[in-house]
Amino acid sequence: MSVFLRRYLVVLLGSMITALSLNLFLIPANIAPGGLSGIAILLNHLASLPVGLTILALNIPLFLWSLKYFNAGFMFSSLFGMISLSVLTDCFAWLPVVTQDVLLSAVYGGALMGLGLGIVFVAGSSTGGTDIAAQILKKHFPSVSVGRFVLIIDAFIVILAGIVFARWEVTLYSAVALYITTYIIDLMVEGINFAKVAYIISDKPSSISEGIFNNLSRGTTALHAFSHFTGDEKTVLLCVVKKYEIARLKMLIKSLDPNAFVILSDAREVLGNGFKTQ
Repeated sequence: MSVFLRRYLVVLLGSMITALSLNLFLIPANIAPGGLSGIAILLNHLASLPVGLTILALNIPLFLWSLKYFNAGFMFSSLFGMISLSVLTDCFAWLPVVTQDVLLSAVYGGALMGLGLGIVFVAGSSTGGTDIAAQILKKHFPSVSVGRFVLIIDAFIVILAGIVFARWEVTLYSAVALYITTYIIDLMVEGINFAKVAYIISDKPSSISEGIFNNLSRGTTALHAFSHFTGDEKTVLLCVVKKYEIARLKMLIKSLDPNAFVILSDAREVLGNGFKTQ
């Protein structure tokens, strides 16, 4: 299977999951989780307009605005994602309601939408709407995550939902769905490669470094340090391992030097040999 075809299949999968989140949870519960889909849900309530078709109509001017910011490959795949989401949303409109509980709808609808959009983003594409706006802003402010931009852009739509439905509970539930969506997007786009960083202070750095390499196939970096407590020069080993390797790492260090001082911290994303390549 070509890379081109695989990318479009992934975008189709993400669009399908997003469409399911709308029809199974969000639309029946009158939850507007921000974005153009949120506006479409509001218009569906006010004028009975099809949600999918409304999403498509709202996307056209935003899509034209974004033409100068992205390459042809991204724009074509995003156009495919935008059309797929719109068509599938209306095609899945016949699906039965899963739950009458609004909180469950907000939680599961938000999680499912985050999963769908995250899959599309990981494929290097978009479904249009505020997804594209967020990625444009990301180009200008790289220190802010895509998910955070989605949260900022969509906040006023969540507030608008409470006004349109004349129930502030709708705003609260929509905010829950939006937060969960944002969290899942960040987890998939920027945190899918979680790892642990170990700082190891020991009098036997060579033995521990060799043991880590032989048993875990992980390299270590020696950092020269000075202990103000003892007044001695120290060697601090820096090692990055995956989460499932933590238990083995601790057992290994304890067997080689029971007095070793170990600090473990989270690594949001790791690039390089043994982890993500880009």
